Formats: sequence, structure tokens, C-alpha cells
Amino acid sequence: MANLSEAYDFSLFEDRAASALPVEDPQVRRERRQRENIVELPQKELEKNRKPKRHPLRAALMAFSFLVVFSTMVSIVYSQVRLTELTEDINQATQELSEAKSREIQLSMVASEKMNGTEVEEYVKKQLGMSKITEGQVTYLNVAQEDKGTVVEDVEGASWLDQLLSAIANWFA
Repeated sequence: MANLSEAYDFSLFEDRAASALPVEDPQVRRERRQRENIVELPQKELEKNRKPKRHPLRAALMAFSFLVVFSTMVSIVYSQVRLTELTEDINQATQELSEAKSREIQLSMVASEKMNGTEVEEYVKKQLGMSKITEGQVTYLNVAQEDKGTVVEDVEGASWLDQLLSAIANWFA
């Protein structure tokens, strides 16, 4: 049973090295901890880990490239919107054209029903007093000769600039 009592002996778990040392002042202990937390790096490591300074030209180049990419994206979106609007306009115009063709076919059918060839001849004879063409009314013309045309232009009354231009045109004519 003696072994069982050791399980409840909490002194076994205490830090013996700390208890053997004399008790220090809490202020001294705090200062020592702060000094222990400071890690000094060699000069080469400091230069290696130092953050490089940004060059103004590099920043301007980055801003310019962002501006180019942004304006390209905006122009693509604008082009797509404009393309969609134009497609809608074309579809609407195509629909209006098909409606107009349909209306034209309807009107021509109505007109052909109202007027056929015999009705037109009767209307012309009775209302307008016209008759069919006879042999005496036909005259034949011979147009085998070549026609010549002359352009007459008043150069005397024109300004000196017009006269100069007409002289240059005559050289190339």
C-alpha cells in the first residue's frame, strides 16, 4: 500500500531545481526574461532580410500596366454591349422588313383583284377617251450615227483661279 500513496504525493511533480535556488526579486527576473527574448542577428542577415525600397519608376510602370489592362477590359465590355444593341437593331429591322414585304404582297393581291386587263381597257376607252395605237402613229428613228457633245464654258468671266484650274485640266485632258 505504500506504493499507492506515492501516486498522491504531489511533491514528486514539483520542480526541484527551482526550489533549490534562492528566491529572486521579481523585477530582476522580469529584466532577465526580456534580455533572454532579444535575438541579435549578424549584419549579413540584417541586410539580407531588409525590405527593398520600391523604385518610383517601377510603381509608375505597374500603374500604367494596370491602367492598360483595365481600359482593355472596359473596352471589351463596351464592345460586347454595343454588339448586342446592334444585333437587336438588326433583328428589329429584319422583322419590320418581313412585315413590309408581307403588306406589299397583300396590297398587290388586292390591287390585282380590283383591276384586271379588260377592266383597265374599258376604263381607258370610256373615261379617258384613249384608243389602241395605229400604224400612222408609229415613227421610226435611225440612231446609227454617233452623237457628239460639246461642253461650253465661259472662261473669260471666271476668276483667275478658275482659269488656272481649267488650264491645268486641259493639259491632262
